[in-house]
Amino acid sequence: MSDEPVAEEPELGTLVSLFDDDHVRSILVATSDEPLSAAELAERCDVSVSAIYRRTNRLVDADLLRERTRPRSDGHHETVYVTALERFELSVRDGDLHWSVERTETDVADELTRLWGKF
Repeated sequence: MSDEPVAEEPELGTLVSLFDDDHVRSILVATSDEPLSAAELAERCDVSVSAIYRRTNRLVDADLLRERTRPRSDGHHETVYVTALERFELSVRDGDLHWSVERTETDVADELTRLWGKF
C-alpha cells in the first residue's frame, strides 16, 4: 500500500469549462512545446499576466499543467509551466458517456538533462 495520495480526476464539467476557454487552450498548446513563465505566456497568448495566473492555477489544480522551476543566469529562479495533458477523449456509446484524460509522464532524469542543457 502506498503512502502517496491518489489524485482524484477533475469532474467532466470542470474539464469542459476549462477547454471552453480560448486562453486555456492557448496555454496548453504553448506549454506543450516548451516550458514558459507567466510573463512569456502573457506575451504569447496576448492576455494580462494576472489572467494567465488565474488560468494556470485552475489548470494546475486539474493536473493538466505542471509547475517547474527554471534557474536563471542571475542566480534566481522562476516558475515555468509545462502541459501535463497528452489526450482528452469524450465518447458516447451504449447509452453512456465515457471520458478519459491521459497525462504525460514525467521523468526526473529527462528533466535534469533538459535543464542542464540550457546552461
